[in-house]
Amino acid sequence: MSTKKLEPKNTPSVAVIVPLYNKGQYIARTLKSILNQTYQNFEIIVVNDGSTDNSPDIVSSYHDPRIKLIHQANVGPGAARNRGMSETQADFLSFLDADDEWLPSFLATSIKHLQTNPDCLLSVTGHFRGVDCTSWQQHLPHLKVNQGVWRLPTNTKPKVVKSAIDLLHSGAVVCARKVIEKFGGFYYKERCTYGEDSYLWLQVLLNYQIYIDPTPLMWHHTEASVLGHGRKEAHPPWPKLTDTATIRKNCPTEYLPLLEHCLAYYALLAAERRIRAGDIFTAQKLLQNFPLTQTFGLKNIKTRCRLKLTQLLNK
Repeated sequence: MSTKKLEPKNTPSVAVIVPLYNKGQYIARTLKSILNQTYQNFEIIVVNDGSTDNSPDIVSSYHDPRIKLIHQANVGPGAARNRGMSETQADFLSFLDADDEWLPSFLATSIKHLQTNPDCLLSVTGHFRGVDCTSWQQHLPHLKVNQGVWRLPTNTKPKVVKSAIDLLHSGAVVCARKVIEKFGGFYYKERCTYGEDSYLWLQVLLNYQIYIDPTPLMWHHTEASVLGHGRKEAHPPWPKLTDTATIRKNCPTEYLPLLEHCLAYYALLAAERRIRAGDIFTAQKLLQNFPLTQTFGLKNIKTRCRLKLTQLLNK
């Protein structure tokens, strides 16, 4: 069934930024989902991040004047998104990975939420995941939210904060560009390929109220994610753990205790991953650098016991 598309007159322009790296199998699906939006006042900026497959050629085959293809050497998804931002003057930004897709009403719904709630500079919708198209609620059971304006409570449990950050999948977000610019864009140092987005969204949650629409309007194809869910090697520590200075500097005073507990929680998770990968040195450093890990009771005890056991087995 086709849906009537909104006329762009008197509607804000949205820049849809698509970082592209070797996604020839999926990029046409992604572009189709953008072009099929009921909200049509957008431009698409595809940043080819050093692809070696035919994906840039597929993008070039489109003759829609709203699609702009930028080429650069491979520097990672955060830097690619930042490059896309520099190529547009749009007031609103959205970010869709080259293997994911939107449902037709995603942009229209997101822009409506932002226009009717001017105190919110970011709107996020729910999303589907994987080949089974399961809703985000099944994967983030700790997070219970209703539709509407939402501000992170200062007494939130760290595991709930993590779920809130996971809800803020970059492909499910539309936001004012000044929010992104305030925090310097996505994390990009040392060709970061993991956690470059959550580094930004954590800072947004600590500083702004947002609008949450739990309705899944984006489809995150985890089966196609080679840097996230489909990563073959063990995940490296999040950059929020290896480069904390900026996050701490930008954190409001009333949120500092919550931030430190959240970082410690992430450190425990990262340490467990490094232990499973046999990286004892990094696991030890994480536990040493974030002493509040010791406040997490049984979870902390289990992690440190695994570390000790792995050390003994490696002797």
